[in-house]
Amino acid sequence: MPWSKVREGRYERAVGENETFIKILGDAALPLNREHWAINIIAAITPTGSLAQENLSSLFRDAWKALRFKHPTIAAYIVDQTNYVYDVPDAAALEKWASETFHVVEDKTADELVASITVSPYATMYYLPKTNEVLGHSQHWRTDGVGGLLLMDDFLALAASSPASLPWGEEVSRLAPSIEEAAGISTSPSEADKELGAKCVGSFGHAVGAIGISSPSPQDTVPGGTRIARLHLSEQETQAIVQACKARSISVTAAVHASIAAANYALAVPEDQEKHYTSTIRYSFRPFLSEPYSGREYASVIFTTGWMLPVSASSSWEERARLYHDEYRKGLSKEYISAHREYAIGLCNLLRSLPAGAPSPTDVDISSLGVAERLLGREKGTEARGIRVDRVSGGLEMMSRQCVCHVWTFRDQLCLNLVYNEAFYEKAVMDGFVARVRESLLKELTA
Repeated sequence: MPWSKVREGRYERAVGENETFIKILGDAALPLNREHWAINIIAAITPTGSLAQENLSSLFRDAWKALRFKHPTIAAYIVDQTNYVYDVPDAAALEKWASETFHVVEDKTADELVASITVSPYATMYYLPKTNEVLGHSQHWRTDGVGGLLLMDDFLALAASSPASLPWGEEVSRLAPSIEEAAGISTSPSEADKELGAKCVGSFGHAVGAIGISSPSPQDTVPGGTRIARLHLSEQETQAIVQACKARSISVTAAVHASIAAANYALAVPEDQEKHYTSTIRYSFRPFLSEPYSGREYASVIFTTGWMLPVSASSSWEERARLYHDEYRKGLSKEYISAHREYAIGLCNLLRSLPAGAPSPTDVDISSLGVAERLLGREKGTEARGIRVDRVSGGLEMMSRQCVCHVWTFRDQLCLNLVYNEAFYEKAVMDGFVARVRESLLKELTA
């Protein structure tokens, strides 16, 4: 259902099935005033030229308001779990929204802030002058990793360009549709759609009995904040891995995926060593959609999908890497896209049917963003007045025992960000996990 005007200044549409699935996941942490799987995108920046002498807090606040004009869905909100609502702001409403959603945090780093962010009905932006970082935070039902980087890219570009006055009301033409609307998925599924949707939901059965890493904290432990274990490979190491992957005709993502599987086995308890490892094959819908949905215009919407894939304990690194490579090369068929509404409905039903207090998986999954510069440029503005992006970071918020290792390259370095909840794992263990991923990659590809 597309956005429609319900009264002067207010627009609404129904929340899509895929958005509903992710919202059910996220809402599980609401009793803790947190949102599971919320997205954090962090950019470490250096202002250059005359911009370095400007009031960056004011500059970024104005850029945040301009980003709303360009991507108004960052300011939309959900009512009664089913309605997505957007209000065109007047001057007072715009300033009120900016005060609620743009924050200058003087005394924390971005990592410290990630561990303490609480629920907001909107996307939010933080400027941290102590470390020259900006942090974009959004519910996952509002965007995805690709969209988060695109939003950060536009935000920094706007900051470097000092946008002029904006004709509010025109932005409603850019309110983002759901994936079901953007992909033109029928509301009357065929039998083939129902069968394929059910088959995709069935892939989540591979999570049952799968391996996980050791999580010794008691079952009744209350989740804490999300923490990040980082490891950036050197340019030389990254180049060697990329070249070795090309020589073997496998993608870097597939290679990292195989090494993440190996690290899961390395950190599992002995009695789990014979279990299979299950992880997610993730895809962005964007390359498979028609314009304008295939481009940057609709960054503030979740256009991701995926399914679960197991590998056996007896399989080799090479076998896993080839299996993952083949899965990542499949793409999204027309049949899969057509069945996706049914798939999302099935996942909603699955989540709603889970018994209260069901134990969380303890595996480390993977999410790859590829070459980050395709989404977020290294430089914004001009040499005379600009912003240099020194580092990109972030990932999902984790309020369960499951963890995710995010992978991308930026400035010719392969970057690993392992997000985990501090209540369930020690920092040294998680630092050790990403170190094992690096060791596995170098051993298998460059030794």
